[in-house]
Amino acid sequence: MHLPGGRVFLRSVARDFRRTGAIAPSSRSLGYSMTSELATRPNRPIAVLEVGGGTGSITEVIARRLRAGDRLDVYEIDGALAAVIRRRLVDNPRYRRTGLSIRVFDRPVESVVAQPSYDYIVSCLPFTNFEPEQVRQILEIYRACLRPGGVCSFYEYILLRRAARWVGSRSHERTRLAGVERVVRHYRDRYCYKSDIVLPNLPPATVYHLRFDRGEG
Repeated sequence: MHLPGGRVFLRSVARDFRRTGAIAPSSRSLGYSMTSELATRPNRPIAVLEVGGGTGSITEVIARRLRAGDRLDVYEIDGALAAVIRRRLVDNPRYRRTGLSIRVFDRPVESVVAQPSYDYIVSCLPFTNFEPEQVRQILEIYRACLRPGGVCSFYEYILLRRAARWVGSRSHERTRLAGVERVVRHYRDRYCYKSDIVLPNLPPATVYHLRFDRGEG
């Protein structure tokens, strides 16, 4: 029996909140902000990598912005959620356009080949739930995967990490969260050229757009 996406999402949260990292699927407003840089895409086929596809709400927004000849690779480590994304794409004829390649992998981001193969990366991973060195490793994978001039977009829930530090009772947890904040802030300060606040999302979020080559040299 196929469970609706919302029920699968809730089961995934209940099974492993730390890996899911959200209390509700992403809103359409967040999806439009995360994919806004695709509106200025070059006039040629492009390749997009989405990491942490969840139930596919942002995947659908990405797919709407693609054209014939484009490629979208979606990585979602939770097999049940990856199956939801596949069904959403198969059931909607809008995404069965000739010449559009969409692949969904139930694998971790670390399995992505770290070479410049993508023009855009849309990351929905909950960095707050990782160890600092994992966050650094993931962002370096993104940097290696982007072609020159490529854009990496990710979001963070507003004040969530700071609130977690306030209520955290274990010193290790506070240290971990502070370490994640330092890593993310380093990449934001060096590479972010644009950010958006998205209030109509649960919880509200800030979207960051990075060009890794803008901070080089």
